[in-house]
Amino acid sequence: MWGSIAARGDETRTPGPIAREVPTRSETKLVLNGGLFAGLLGYGTVVVLFALINVLAGQSPFYTPAMFGGVLFYGLSDPSALEITPGPVLAYNMVHVLAFLALGFVASWLVAKAERYPVFRYAVLFVLIFVGAHIYAALLLFGQSLLTGGAWWQIGVVSLAAAVVMGWYLLRLHPALREGLTTLPLGDEE
Repeated sequence: MWGSIAARGDETRTPGPIAREVPTRSETKLVLNGGLFAGLLGYGTVVVLFALINVLAGQSPFYTPAMFGGVLFYGLSDPSALEITPGPVLAYNMVHVLAFLALGFVASWLVAKAERYPVFRYAVLFVLIFVGAHIYAALLLFGQSLLTGGAWWQIGVVSLAAAVVMGWYLLRLHPALREGLTTLPLGDEE
């Protein structure tokens, strides 16, 4: 019955409470492609900015991933004992790219939902705060002894830059949400 209504283009009827909304292939593809590219853009932003920060500080561009990889996988506790080798760099980058891909997929799904349902905008805000807090908690747990001097502001700025790049990409991908944010700000109802 619903297939015949959809085939006729009659969208004035709404399905009953048992029917559920099923995303179309194009919506699913948009969410998956958006998540993939947003995650890779965020990851690439972090990699490039940390490499730049490391080079400007007179260190190897691989210093930061080697340090975090050493902490996470090799038990590094003294920054002076850091050896920049492929093992820690590749191990950390694998975890890092997987984390950004997961974040990209979740963000893409939330943005797609926020485009259709304005209440999901609060979920996007909550996830941003949640992820930011947990990034810092993980750094405190795993690498507090290694984060000396200006490392905290560097991590904060680089993380913010990655979030801005990912958000910019997802907003460009969803023009209806961009328009909705200007016409229906948070707190208003349709």
